[in-house]
Amino acid sequence: MARTVGSAAEDTRRRILDAATELFHERGYAGTSIRHITERLGMTKGALYYHFTSKDELLYAMVTPLLEAVATFLGTLRDAGTVSPGLVRELVDILDANAPLVRSLASDPAVTRAKLEGRGITAPFAELERNFTSSTDATTAIRVRCALGLIFTSILGPPHEQPDSACGPARRLTEPEKQFVTAAALAVLAVPAP
Repeated sequence: MARTVGSAAEDTRRRILDAATELFHERGYAGTSIRHITERLGMTKGALYYHFTSKDELLYAMVTPLLEAVATFLGTLRDAGTVSPGLVRELVDILDANAPLVRSLASDPAVTRAKLEGRGITAPFAELERNFTSSTDATTAIRVRCALGLIFTSILGPPHEQPDSACGPARRLTEPEKQFVTAAALAVLAVPAP
């Protein structure tokens, strides 16, 4: 089957996003230039600018699928009205599926909160804490923060990991690790495990 112009453009956008994600992890956001990305891909700056008008737009495009997944999760959480083991596991799966991006952004001081907030990127993550419980109890709020911190930390991994190690940027949690993280978060939240 012949590829359409639209599918070729989507393939090119995906290649650009993949290369930018790798370079942002290797060199940091500030240390990666458009030239670095085009050299990695063997394309001209004009070709890249046809798909993305700036490095900030690339960053936003990289984060958009994660934001959409978190927004969908928040809708499911609101509809459920309460945290369940299945929902905690779903959050672990969402973050793990985006682990290289989460690690890259969390470890890069150039990707400031202000830069991300300008595009509304941090809002869904702040909303996670607010929507994980309907209780205003201080102890419950601490439990929620601790459980979310536990989940995020499991995705980020130890700070000493090197990109070329088995625990590098592309590393994902194993099924037993996902089960452990889910069970630990449920214990912190005082939600009975299945």
